[in-house]
Amino acid sequence: MCCIVTNILLAALASCLGLAPQPAAAIDPYQMVSPAYESAAGSGGLFSGVRQIGESLLGGPSYQIAAVPPQLNAPATIASPVVGSPIVQGGPVYNTFGGFDPMFPRLRSQIDTRLYLRGEYLLWDVSGMDSPVLVTTSPTGTAQSDAGVLGNGSTSVLFGGGELNGGTTGGFLFGGGLWITPQQSASIEAEFFQLSEENDRYRGSSGGDVILGRPYFDITNGNEDALLISYPNLVGGDVRVDSSSKLRSYLINARIALCSHGAGCTQCGERDHTDWIIGYRNLRLSDSLQITDSENSLASVPSASYTRSDSFRTKNQFQGLQLGFIHRILLHRAWLESTMRVALGNNEQTLDISGSTTRTQSGATDQFAGGLYAVRSNSGSFQRDEFMMMPELGLRFGYRLTDRLHASIGYSVLYLPNVVRASEQIDRDLNPGLIPVEANPLTGALRPQVLWVQSDYLAHGVHFGAELHF
Repeated sequence: MCCIVTNILLAALASCLGLAPQPAAAIDPYQMVSPAYESAAGSGGLFSGVRQIGESLLGGPSYQIAAVPPQLNAPATIASPVVGSPIVQGGPVYNTFGGFDPMFPRLRSQIDTRLYLRGEYLLWDVSGMDSPVLVTTSPTGTAQSDAGVLGNGSTSVLFGGGELNGGTTGGFLFGGGLWITPQQSASIEAEFFQLSEENDRYRGSSGGDVILGRPYFDITNGNEDALLISYPNLVGGDVRVDSSSKLRSYLINARIALCSHGAGCTQCGERDHTDWIIGYRNLRLSDSLQITDSENSLASVPSASYTRSDSFRTKNQFQGLQLGFIHRILLHRAWLESTMRVALGNNEQTLDISGSTTRTQSGATDQFAGGLYAVRSNSGSFQRDEFMMMPELGLRFGYRLTDRLHASIGYSVLYLPNVVRASEQIDRDLNPGLIPVEANPLTGALRPQVLWVQSDYLAHGVHFGAELHF
């Protein structure tokens, strides 16, 4: 009888303290989302309209988790949806940090599910700039008048005559935005990308045994000729060529939804959405080409040494209005996004040409303006404005690793018409009388001159990145 009374009292005490045992299913923190809850839940950020947050690419169940792990024999409470692994998203780690009061609760409530950031690595192929032949050579024994001269069968090209700074290059892109409205119908976005600097260079040196020349066309005689850098028993020296190309761009635009995200839409489709974009774009393409040669006279007494330098620099600075649209197709945990943008505005073209020559003889040094391709007839800083329409196409495929972290891979094409490139501004038609030290009196035309040659620039390639949604 005492045992029976004792058991009854212990059961009553446990009931008062809330320690009564519960069914095993009630304390399982990872439960299936009910159909009623599933219809009400949706992912935040850019991905409203996905009805099952945790479904797989081919469909599947969604789960949810209690905000605070249930206590022993306490009723389980269901607080928030979860995607994927309970540890990574919606699990103990996530809920531990979520349990603390934020430092700026108002700010957190404003950006939650509305702020998104994007980072990508770019692997693009870019157009190079055409270059005339800059350095030549000829076999030993070639006559001085024929050495290094283009058109002679024995002359070989050492550098130039093709494309400079073209091919594959890397880069990076950072972007992000903030939805202004809770319905995610309008946002402000910003984006910046930059490609790694492209370089091509050449180094040649000889004490006179190997012929080196810088070719040009002599307009006074009407034939090809060459400035000899190295020739047996006449002159010895070296020649260096350095070129570089850089591209960078930034933009800021408004993004306005054609349809409310997540709602059925006749134009977009129930699981797709289209956003219009309008904003400002700034892009800069810059090139440089530097040619330097040094030669020492082997025949004259007293000997003389010369150092010449030619510099060509161009910059295309575009500023204008950007229009376009972004269309995204939702595929359960994946998405496919296509982008078309067109920028219209002014391209400010800048061309800087300069040259210099230093002569040292009998211990005295003299400096002169002008080199070989850059002399007083074409040296200076020049600028002009050209209207430009710059299209860009992009395609990205993304996959939701969690409801806030997305991985993506894409392909983009960017086209710039009518840009000026450094090596394409070289005028090979020279009046030898302008090459320092200038002839006095000078006869013949003032050549070389400023050419303003324009060409097209194409950059395209793949990019690998991730998006983070807050």
